Amino acid sequence: MADESIDDELLDAACESWNRYLTALDGFRPALFRYCRSLTGNVWDAEDLVQETLEKGFARLGSVTYGVDNPRGYVLRIASNLWLSQLRRRRVAESARGLLEELGPDAPGPSPEDAAGVRDAGAALLQLAPQERAAILLKETFDMTLEEIAQVLATSVGAVKAALHRGRARLRETHASSAPRRTPARAVLDRFVERYNARDREGLLDLLLDTASIEMPGVDFEAGRDTFARKHGWLTHNLVSPFDGKPTDAIWETVDYEGEPIVLVLYPRGGELRVGSLMRFETDADRISHVRVYATCPDAVREVADRLGRPSALLGFYHFPASMHAAINARARAGE
Repeated sequence: MADESIDDELLDAACESWNRYLTALDGFRPALFRYCRSLTGNVWDAEDLVQETLEKGFARLGSVTYGVDNPRGYVLRIASNLWLSQLRRRRVAESARGLLEELGPDAPGPSPEDAAGVRDAGAALLQLAPQERAAILLKETFDMTLEEIAQVLATSVGAVKAALHRGRARLRETHASSAPRRTPARAVLDRFVERYNARDREGLLDLLLDTASIEMPGVDFEAGRDTFARKHGWLTHNLVSPFDGKPTDAIWETVDYEGEPIVLVLYPRGGELRVGSLMRFETDADRISHVRVYATCPDAVREVADRLGRPSALLGFYHFPASMHAAINARARAGE
């Protein structure tokens, strides 16, 4: 039986709801980023946590049977739980890996009792610092009451008091380390930038693997050469504006940021080039396998631009009016 397609009416309704949801969180979005930044310890992991929080929060709206009269608490609770879950999985994996290395390559797998011990050890490590840190951040950054913090962290007021006492006594950084990430090839990025600035569409396509993917959080995800080449895809929109059909005036530039080559998207504004977006890449030999675009992430863009000593021209959160999205989607579906 063939899969049922999702009809256009549902797509347009989902688009409209997503934009209304983002608009409702506009005022709190920078604070959410700062909270995630303090939890994770770096701009990239922070933005990933923000995006996962927004998406999970939106998905949950369709199933909640209660009102959301405290949006701040709603998204902070989701962000906190996601981060604690990430740490739990990481600590359990590290504990399990250490146990297997101790046993040796030819040893049998751990017993159910040992496996439970690994899980318990991971949970204990998790509770030692992250809960304390989250409690301190919620108290000091947002001036939340003990009751509000307990609600966000799904715990008791007594546990919050204890976490605050221990955390303040220790007063040390316990940032979670990022997973290792292979540095992309600078030469490949330089060629990609050169071809974009020359508006060489075919040259850009040739540098993308047929199995590559392009991701713009909250807006778009594309995979495969046929998708990249389409008239209303990400690559085309970087060359010609989807709104007025005019050539874009952006300039790309490769820079090093904390040991990683990234690409700045620069816009001529007020007589100077300002950073409006960022891109990170994964490469495979001499081709690009993944592009992550930060045009929808103004807090991350601002931080990176500031650290590089470059002026920024933030594009906003890119939740365009639903009618505009609908018009673009309609043209794309019609093959225009």
